[in-house]
Amino acid sequence: MVISRIFPMVFVVCGTFIFSTGARAEVFELAGNGNFVQISQPAWRPEPVVLTDSYAPVVIQPAATVGQSTSQSTGSVRQHIQLAARQYGISSDLIDAVAWQESRYNPRAISSAGAIGVMQLMPGTARNLGVTNPHDVRQNVAGGAAYLREQLDRFGNNVPLALAAYNAGPGAVRKYGGIPPYRETQNYVRKIMQRLSAVSVQRVDY
Repeated sequence: MVISRIFPMVFVVCGTFIFSTGARAEVFELAGNGNFVQISQPAWRPEPVVLTDSYAPVVIQPAATVGQSTSQSTGSVRQHIQLAARQYGISSDLIDAVAWQESRYNPRAISSAGAIGVMQLMPGTARNLGVTNPHDVRQNVAGGAAYLREQLDRFGNNVPLALAAYNAGPGAVRKYGGIPPYRETQNYVRKIMQRLSAVSVQRVDY
């Protein structure tokens, strides 16, 4: 992949996509080296979210509050996304965009590498998060949200870096000092940021 041929792009993402409180525009530019760079100056810092140590075990809400966990419908998946967003202090739009990119909301999705479910959790990651059944939609979505929350905290709430870590692992992001030069990861981050930007524009137009 020739990064230098990519024309600079700017993504404007409403702050409400990331955190449950507050709102402002976060502007990211795709630099010539392929890394997303925040070019807006933050005017505020969100209040820290109280989290359990290492996010394990994942706290799953009682099934009676969310309906049948075995439901395969998109509506049911999005209901679980809403619950996980509130639980981990992340916008449902961000979790939704990750779920769409990972599996198109398919609870039965299994990748060639062995990643499972809506949020495509690797078995080892699921175990570390305390997810006892990654095939269960509720647990899978909650586990993915917990892992995404962990990456946001690890990389200073930088959404592109958190997404890159979700896809390629935090070690790769640290190794390269930004989004790793992997075609899959570069495309992954770009597509999710574009999806979030499109949602933002639709809401402004409305």
